[in-house]
Amino acid sequence: MLASGEEAAADAALDPAAAGGTALGKRYISAGGDLELLCTKPGKGSLAVGASPLVLKEAKPLPSSD
Repeated sequence: MLASGEEAAADAALDPAAAGGTALGKRYISAGGDLELLCTKPGKGSLAVGASPLVLKEAKPLPSSD
């Protein structure tokens, strides 16, 4: 992970295993549910904590208004 203001090396390549991408405005959660992130900048790489990838958090269904 790059620190704020740090640039990636010119010869750096994205690992195909981490190329799932992130979507703007979506929430990502850890498998244990103890970490949740809101994506504010989309990209080609996936989010992970260590070797555990974060997964897209599903929206809760709203109750019917009948």
